[in-house]
Amino acid sequence: MADRRLQIPSGMQDTLPGECARKRGLELEFRRLFALRGYQEVETPILEYYDALDDATWGYRPEHLWKTFDGKGRILAVRPDSTIPAVRLAAGRLGDSPLPLRLCYVQSATKLRYDTLSMLCEETQCGVELMGEGSAQADAECIALAIEALRLAGLRDFQVELGQAGFFAGFMQEAGLDERQCAAVRELTEQKNALGIQLYLEKLAVSKDVAVRLQRLPMLYGGPDVLDEAEALTAHPLCRAAVRNLRDIMALLEAYGCADCVSIDLGMTHQANYYSGMIFRGMTAELGQPLLSGGRYDGLPARYGREMPATGFALSMKLLMIALERQGAAFTAPVPDVLLAFDPACLEQAIAWAEEQRENGRSVAMVYGATEAALQQRLNAGLARSAVYIGPEGIRCCEGG
Repeated sequence: MADRRLQIPSGMQDTLPGECARKRGLELEFRRLFALRGYQEVETPILEYYDALDDATWGYRPEHLWKTFDGKGRILAVRPDSTIPAVRLAAGRLGDSPLPLRLCYVQSATKLRYDTLSMLCEETQCGVELMGEGSAQADAECIALAIEALRLAGLRDFQVELGQAGFFAGFMQEAGLDERQCAAVRELTEQKNALGIQLYLEKLAVSKDVAVRLQRLPMLYGGPDVLDEAEALTAHPLCRAAVRNLRDIMALLEAYGCADCVSIDLGMTHQANYYSGMIFRGMTAELGQPLLSGGRYDGLPARYGREMPATGFALSMKLLMIALERQGAAFTAPVPDVLLAFDPACLEQAIAWAEEQRENGRSVAMVYGATEAALQQRLNAGLARSAVYIGPEGIRCCEGG
């Protein structure tokens, strides 16, 4: 058996000092961004009961969840996202809180991935959930907030793709497909596989007219004019309502000043199948997969005992950091303001001096047993902004090389 002491499981990643410092800084900025818009931060357990997540209608497939057991043999699952736990919290301990309820979080989520380029399993999610608001205004607020977060992070050349789960659902009803067949078409649509849809529908009792129109579904992406084509493609009431909803959202995004980075994709689907209305995801040329996703999930809270409309999004910090690095950002490891070395006889003086500096907001790292020459070498190597040596002769500052 290979020695795994220096290895980590597939799909997991370490965060090194420079990246960690930048990540923590962004998380702080996102917390402030969310708080200024009235969102209250929550934190949920890393483990949830498996049967709260594994649901044929609302949850994730069993193979996408990391599972374990508690002391009584009950199956537990590591949270695959933060939306479902937030809904559980809103329906449970926050069940008496007045609506609308604005929640935000910065916490990890872990799920098994087989279909992404990075194979990233664990990630920190920064996100918001707006519950109790069923309007297009609430959807536009979440989309605009997601765009503002990406801009705040300094990401360039990103695009937000906007879709509607109701459009797909209406089309599936018109075709008369059952749940299993819908799942197959959903996957092919997400892959933009029009030929695959054609071959699959040929095996089913779907009328030729509907089948031909369904093959256009993966191609319904682009600018706002796509909505005209979508409206002409089907007269199903759910589809027409979905198109009207997207028109309303796009008009609101114009008011927010961010419609220029939003495109329409009516062939979009999500891995989690609890979405009921508009859905969206953030894409960038630096990545081959979404770095944020979200949407409306009006039916989900009722499954936890509290009926209310809801919408939100989550941003993957790891994917954001990868995208920033690929566009040229440098994650330099932070260094202390001062390296402090001292003669053994001056220990108390050195401790007192270091504490005084720290009280004034300067970081001081003690270097034990180092000579003044060794301290100078560390300063020349860029391991601190300055260096100080305290000896019997007094305090001396080293000069950078």
